[in-house]
Amino acid sequence: MKPRYRFDILLKHPPRNDMAGDWAGLDRGTGYEFWGLRKYLPGDSWSRIDWKACARSGELHVREFLRDSAYNLLLICDVSRSMHFGNKFGLAKDLTVSLAHAALRSNNPCGLLLFADKVLTWIPPSAAPRQFHRIVNALQQAPAAKNRQTCLAPTLEFVMKRLASCFGVIISDFHTDLGKLKSLMDAADSRFPAHEMVALHVLEDAEYQLTGIDSGLLTLQDMESGQQTALDLSRLDEFNALLRRERERTVRTLAAVGIDSAVLPVGATDIQARVNTLFSRRLAARV
Repeated sequence: MKPRYRFDILLKHPPRNDMAGDWAGLDRGTGYEFWGLRKYLPGDSWSRIDWKACARSGELHVREFLRDSAYNLLLICDVSRSMHFGNKFGLAKDLTVSLAHAALRSNNPCGLLLFADKVLTWIPPSAAPRQFHRIVNALQQAPAAKNRQTCLAPTLEFVMKRLASCFGVIISDFHTDLGKLKSLMDAADSRFPAHEMVALHVLEDAEYQLTGIDSGLLTLQDMESGQQTALDLSRLDEFNALLRRERERTVRTLAAVGIDSAVLPVGATDIQARVNTLFSRRLAARV
């Protein structure tokens, strides 16, 4: 598989990875982003002395910088039964491959987690030369998701136990109960969270707006629970409004726990622009 999209991955918070990279981390060291001033100590390089500060205070001060770092990208991909409706999983694979390529081409470690009702495949983040092929092979051999429902909270709990820090991209249709996320994300909340998360909502057009049917009754079935519902098509406008409100509620629920979202209908022609806009908007709001 070749990357279909060209993504510019931008983080909102400084990474905490020990590897050197192109991003300013949280720790002080050799880098380019200014941190602050401190008094000169024996052994400090004279090149780091801030002579203007010395002139003001009458004492020697040196400049400190944030150490350059890399981010750990973790692609958290839903392979539950509902993700195999239409071409949702096809889009999810394209997104995952393109994001992995964007991270690895800049020497940032990337990993993959496939989940449904539990974690099914786990590839820890790495910047090794063969990591891209490992991720592609895992997607092509994704485990069968028959009768498997989506459970997101246990998956994120698994991530937080396995990784000290990461930038996680959750790729899912989010047909799941999100009620347990608040306590999980609140426990990890801080000004600079170690586990920064964003969500890409992959949807078939019919899950966002049902069109092309005029009258009669339509039987809808939940692919994960098997529950069936009869829809009176004379109330189609009300049903479409309900779909939009439900998706907006999901986006708000995720935002409330610090997970920003982009909604990506399978039929959209601007997938790349939507994802890059999500990244750039978050960076613009960086604290």
